[in-house]
Amino acid sequence: MTGRLLTLFGIVFFGHLSAIYAQDSPEKQIATLKRSELVQSISLRSKLIPNYFAEIKALTARQAYNFWVENTGDKLVSHLNVYAALHDANKYVGFDSVRNVYYNQIRGHGDLVVSVKFGKKKDIFYSAGSDGRLLQWNLAAPNDPPKVLYQGPELFRSIDVSFDDNWLLAVTKESGVILINLMQEITEPTILDELPEPVISRDTEPVQTATFMPNSSEYLSITRSGELRLRGFKIDTVKAYTNKQVRTMTVSEQSRKVFAGTDQGVVQMWDANMQESYLVIPELYRINSLAISPNKKMLAIGREKGDAIIWDLENEKLIRTISGHQSAIMDLDFSPNNELLLTASRDGTSRVFEINNPRKLPMVFDDHNDWVMTAAFDHSGTRAITGSKDGLIRIWELDMGVLAERLCKYVSREMTQEEWTDYVGAEVPIQSACK
Repeated sequence: MTGRLLTLFGIVFFGHLSAIYAQDSPEKQIATLKRSELVQSISLRSKLIPNYFAEIKALTARQAYNFWVENTGDKLVSHLNVYAALHDANKYVGFDSVRNVYYNQIRGHGDLVVSVKFGKKKDIFYSAGSDGRLLQWNLAAPNDPPKVLYQGPELFRSIDVSFDDNWLLAVTKESGVILINLMQEITEPTILDELPEPVISRDTEPVQTATFMPNSSEYLSITRSGELRLRGFKIDTVKAYTNKQVRTMTVSEQSRKVFAGTDQGVVQMWDANMQESYLVIPELYRINSLAISPNKKMLAIGREKGDAIIWDLENEKLIRTISGHQSAIMDLDFSPNNELLLTASRDGTSRVFEINNPRKLPMVFDDHNDWVMTAAFDHSGTRAITGSKDGLIRIWELDMGVLAERLCKYVSREMTQEEWTDYVGAEVPIQSACK
């Protein structure tokens, strides 16, 4: 981890300085560079402090944040290491040593977490695991036990929530589609045999993928034989066919256009009249995930190559190819304000990219111990939820100010002069961490 941070420091610090400060006066350049270097140094020192010195680790990270806020220079230089220091320090203050649980992780699945999804209800999200469980969580009380919506032998591939929050759709690997009625209250614990009808409905025909249609409780599925079937309580019809192996699918609320990501590396499309076409994108790599931005103007394509393509749906052209992951992107999501892209990858990290600012390197979340399979923004866009093959769901606070304030709830003192000299520097006037 230290080596990764030092490499990141070199990329961010030295790669951007000349471009950022070239227009400033020499005196201002020197002052800004000194402050930026100080912020970087304190951030790295905080990361290197042993975990059992949680309080001094927290004080050092908070001090790095204070200097970062005060710095008038371009924050592109140091934001990543400040965030890493704050997050790392928060892991070890208030640590639940009895359950061995860090502040941002929640447990509910016994195996790989394959999908997380928000509906329209504030703070409520759902998860599916390869342990055969479908769970409902409340972000306002993340440490409360989740509500078990379903428990069975199925291996799940993905989940979706209907536009009215009344139904949860779960795609299984071999057993078709399961629909959970979210309008009924379900008591815990819940197992399959105890669930009253019509809490669960089943479509047993095996499918490649499925998703709800916009503003409808009907859903579109692609069967093993390649049929695009529109199904609901009063409809079951074949709309089109595909000869591709489809891994993911989404539907535009605005145009009703269907987008299917295939193993062959192409995005297959059908318009509202089910006329077929293809999206022309560079190279051909398996497509694992698709997402449409909240403003309906962009399509994000997560690929096996480890990159994400942002496509302009209005002008039908490539906006940007986002690289950085070392392995396949398995899931992605747009922030509510359409400015950020969240990715989940088999390289064990999730990342947040600023779509319109390529100069700003992504925020990196790397606490998971295995593949990150799924990721989603909450409704505010200030938190990201990730699920991993390690069986954990993690909640990531994007606002560094929130992380900094949390540290001050757990520290009961300030740095001594000796500690200040060691972790900040004797030439810097001592000041309070939690002002």
